Amino acid sequence: MFNKNKSKEKGDNTSGSSILSGSVVLTGGITTETDLRIDGTINGNVDCQGLLVLGDQGDVTGNLKGKNVIIMGKLLGDVNVSERITLKSSSYVKGEIKARNIEIEPGAVFIGNCLMEQHEVFKEQDNT
Repeated sequence: MFNKNKSKEKGDNTSGSSILSGSVVLTGGITTETDLRIDGTINGNVDCQGLLVLGDQGDVTGNLKGKNVIIMGKLLGDVNVSERITLKSSSYVKGEIKARNIEIEPGAVFIGNCLMEQHEVFKEQDNT
């Protein structure tokens, strides 16, 4: 995600990637079209159109929205993911998750409900 050599190999443009370090405390929302890694504290909503990573020291009180989300830290809020969410073993999530795909590693804490969006192939089968 943040390694420029790997990004060039894939043809991705990650020059706009952002990192909020562990010393950052932000009150308010964030909206970005590029990848974002949060290692600090945010009290507000985050809307990321790229890859959103909540690092193991990251702490968000608010809702997350993204294409792909990896959570290693603490989230108190709802998550809306258009593709895939991964809850790593160090994660703590309390809220609702809506995603197409979800991966939960052993040791992760998830308190809430999950709604997985149907894939097109399953929608077609339901209509028959």
